Amino acid sequence: MRRIGILALLIALMLSGCGGDKQNDDKSDATPSITPTNQALSSPTLTDDLRQQLESTYSILTEAQTQIEGVWSDLQAGQAVDCATSLKPQISPDALTGDDTISLILQQAAIETQTAVNLWQAECQNPRSQPPPDVIDRGIRAALAASTALDAASAALSQ
Repeated sequence: MRRIGILALLIALMLSGCGGDKQNDDKSDATPSITPTNQALSSPTLTDDLRQQLESTYSILTEAQTQIEGVWSDLQAGQAVDCATSLKPQISPDALTGDDTISLILQQAAIETQTAVNLWQAECQNPRSQPPPDVIDRGIRAALAASTALDAASAALSQ
């Protein structure tokens, strides 16, 4: 539940910078209009190195998230998934230590992806034909929460 709260807070912080600019109607025509640049409205400027690192992290997490979501979606559809299928390498949430907004969002995506992977690995240790619906639901929810965080990171990286 705490993870969902953190994710909601991060998304709210991201969206708070997206408010509309209302023009003030009682300005005279003689007053010069100054429009802030997109850079001034967004979060602090990322260095090229940090941006490249965050984009690489985003790419790795997206691949891992997409794969584990596919595993849980197949299970939800009643299909068999082979435990011998190797999963894409993932990034440990502990490896993401930045305190900028994008790093925190990516850390949340890593936590949710790791949760979905851990559930799958636990199921592979339990010899049964199909996981119970509640386990499948938990796996799907974790994978979708990671997807939501990755969508937010993508939006932040595109600014």
